[in-house]
Amino acid sequence: MAKLTYSALMWLDGYIEDAGGNFDWAEPDEEVLTFINDLERPVGTHLYGRRMYETLVVWEDPQTVAGEPPVLR
Repeated sequence: MAKLTYSALMWLDGYIEDAGGNFDWAEPDEEVLTFINDLERPVGTHLYGRRMYETLVVWEDPQTVAGEPPVLR
C-alpha cells in the first residue's frame, strides 16, 4: 500500500501570496530550501492545482534554472 503524505507550505494565515499575487516577501533562505528539498525528495508524485502548477512550471526547464545555486536547482 502506498503512503499518502499531505504537505502545505504557507504562511500562518493560510496564504502563500500577498494581495497582489506575489510571494517574494517570503523568499526562503538556503537552510529552509535544504529542509524542503530533503522533505520532498522521496515523493514520487506531486498533485498541484492549476495556479500552483503554473507558478512552478519554470522548474521543468533546466535552461531556466541552470545558473541558480544547487539548492535552488
